[in-house]
Amino acid sequence: MDHENLPYRRVSPRLIPLRQINNAIGFGLFFLVLIVTVLVIQFASPLFLLSGTAYLLYLLPVGVLVWGIVLACIIPRQVRAMGYLENRDDLVLRRGILFRNQVAVPYGRIQYVDIHQGPLQRAFGVTQISITTAGGGTASTFEGLPMVEAERLRDELTQRGYARLAELAES
Repeated sequence: MDHENLPYRRVSPRLIPLRQINNAIGFGLFFLVLIVTVLVIQFASPLFLLSGTAYLLYLLPVGVLVWGIVLACIIPRQVRAMGYLENRDDLVLRRGILFRNQVAVPYGRIQYVDIHQGPLQRAFGVTQISITTAGGGTASTFEGLPMVEAERLRDELTQRGYARLAELAES
């Protein structure tokens, strides 16, 4: 079945600033560590400064800073590309812009559904949902759902999973 043109439900736009904060913290800390390292190398080795290549050391932290800014610009588009679709037989999770990822989770294989919410997620009113399937593997995790929607989806997936299990037991 072609899932490309079907109406996917989108995640909360509140996921955008949450991801941008996580991006800023991660890249900011990495940038600061690199700058401190470069400064320590420069001041610990005065001969290095005379070699004329000291400016090359600054390319690494500048590259990290530029990469962090590029990712910050991509995050809104990434979040808008995320969605989920409740079909008759399965749940389809979609994410990705350049590298697209679609996972179809059959209701009959769902064992349990977890909802996770850290402090920053709680502050922005979003959650992460993890779906574990038969065989012990986590089929997928999906973030950006408001708590009310995550609870509704958890209850719906659990109910459909039990219904499929009962159908299999009858046959």
